[in-house]
Amino acid sequence: MALMRGRGLFAGGRLKPVADVEAAWAGSAVTRNVRNEFRRPDAAVWDRLHRAHVIEFQWSEMFALAEPVRRRMPDGFLVGIAHDVITQRWERAAAAARAPLSSAYRVAAARSRGREQRSLAQLDVVIVFSQKDADLARELSPGTPVEVVLPGLGPEGTAPARAPHAAEPIVLFTGALNRADNHNGIEWFLQRVWPAVLRAVPSARLVVAGAHARPGLERMVARADRAALTGYLESLEPSYAEASVFIAPLFTGAGVKFKTIDAMVRGVPVVATPVGAEGIGDADLFAGLTDDADEFAASVVGALAADGSARTRRAQQWAESRYGVTAFDRRLRGLYAGFPRTR
Repeated sequence: MALMRGRGLFAGGRLKPVADVEAAWAGSAVTRNVRNEFRRPDAAVWDRLHRAHVIEFQWSEMFALAEPVRRRMPDGFLVGIAHDVITQRWERAAAAARAPLSSAYRVAAARSRGREQRSLAQLDVVIVFSQKDADLARELSPGTPVEVVLPGLGPEGTAPARAPHAAEPIVLFTGALNRADNHNGIEWFLQRVWPAVLRAVPSARLVVAGAHARPGLERMVARADRAALTGYLESLEPSYAEASVFIAPLFTGAGVKFKTIDAMVRGVPVVATPVGAEGIGDADLFAGLTDDADEFAASVVGALAADGSARTRRAQQWAESRYGVTAFDRRLRGLYAGFPRTR
């Protein structure tokens, strides 16, 4: 609990906007209040770490702690789980933004690159979820072993039977809406794509399933025809079961987009941008793969008219075989069984 709160001015989430800026300046590291905890030689965390056989860091931000841990525990076996490579996230944000914001993002990317290089060099192995991220990690730290473990995704227990609405087909998007990647992507879809979809399929409905929508997005959805925000949902399974098509209109961010796999493994046709589909199979698994608004709309309309297509069934079978929980568990257990207790 002390580690989660950290120490200092930003402890317990205080002054979060300032803490986030400081963390970006520190190379997209975990916030200073957590880093401060690892500067204390008497911190309780050290006793726990010394008892561990393997020390695992989740997310690249937490990799920043590998440096103080390595100094204190030179023989410890350190594993990093890279859900994405933050440097790529900043580089894409810079390419998509206008000045002066693009300049700020470029600075963040440069500082992130240096920090990720230093952090990765301290790890004994880094685990990534796609070959794309493996290539990025090796470019940042050529001497660090990299292992690809495809994520284990799919419904918890038995998923509800697919029952898309025939009279009012649903176009579904899911995601944390306070994340800029999701916010900007669904704004683009509402402004550039959704009107064309409704002209072709007037009965269609857009469901944006996710929490923490910004006020601007709430107003945009309220003004849009046949669109709704759900807010937080305990389970997305009913949403997937009712959806006729899933959209992943993403232009920034990094890493494998789990939402895309989640839809595919449940048998929902997917229309995505190249970023939304990144690291996930070939183009023929998707009902549409484009970042052009007109082509995206045409792909959504086509998917609404082709429910249960052979492509969708093939994509589901492929996703189940590749991203199943059983295969993930077997691969991860095999890796960890082979890790030594010390370097």
